[in-house]
Amino acid sequence: MLREETVEEISDGRLYTANDMVRVGTNDCSGCSDCCRMGPVIVLDPLDVFELNRFLGRSFEELLNDTIELKVIDGLILPVLKLVKDSSHEKTPSKVPQGSGSSETLSCNAQGNPLSAAGDTSDEAMVCPYLGDDGRCSIHDFRPGICRLYPLGRSWENGDFHYILQVNECTRPAVTKMKVRKWLGIPGLSAYEDFCRSWHSVLEKTRLLLEGTEPDSALRRRVCIYILRQFYMCDWNVDDFYSTFEARRGEAMGKLGFAQPARGTSAGLPAEDFGLL
Repeated sequence: MLREETVEEISDGRLYTANDMVRVGTNDCSGCSDCCRMGPVIVLDPLDVFELNRFLGRSFEELLNDTIELKVIDGLILPVLKLVKDSSHEKTPSKVPQGSGSSETLSCNAQGNPLSAAGDTSDEAMVCPYLGDDGRCSIHDFRPGICRLYPLGRSWENGDFHYILQVNECTRPAVTKMKVRKWLGIPGLSAYEDFCRSWHSVLEKTRLLLEGTEPDSALRRRVCIYILRQFYMCDWNVDDFYSTFEARRGEAMGKLGFAQPARGTSAGLPAEDFGLL
């Protein structure tokens, strides 16, 4: 999600790389689950869905409206973790680790087709659907990228990013320093970072394409649903996620008119390719 605050306002003011040391160590959290209980919007990228598909053995359609829902995030329809009621804890003030952009929940039918949007108005305490009764993450080994980052974030400029340490987010005092790459715990981190740049570019170019269109316009709806089809409602039963994603990204850039399409394919938002689900 996009944030309007400056880096200086939300962080310690420093920009980090994967090899930098940062004070984030909290003794393995010791069962603290405050960050799973404070109502953040955890936006899922295609890799997050790939990992959930692979380790849970459930498709995106099967997860939709169960542990995933669709929301309007900064003008685009994207999947997020679907928070569930937590009657055992008082609601804590809502925080959004990745930003304070507006979001709307989309109701969906049995086929996962988005039907309507409504603002978040619940006053009940909500928690991550994958938080276990023991206060630990039940999908920790394949948790979403935003969860891996927290309390780190990304500061983007000219299509590239640095890591930042968000202050006043984590409720536990950090006591040790560790390398950013160790904190993330992602094998092949450079490939993952390249994916982050590519996905960020897809979202930025899509927002550019839709700039000036009405929120409920037919074009915006068609393009958003195409993005869902191309990167989420697709077969992610593959061995090499990154190469498959890049192939899908290249095809999407051609379809959206941002790149030369492959031979034999059409360019530029044809109605038959961007029809409603």
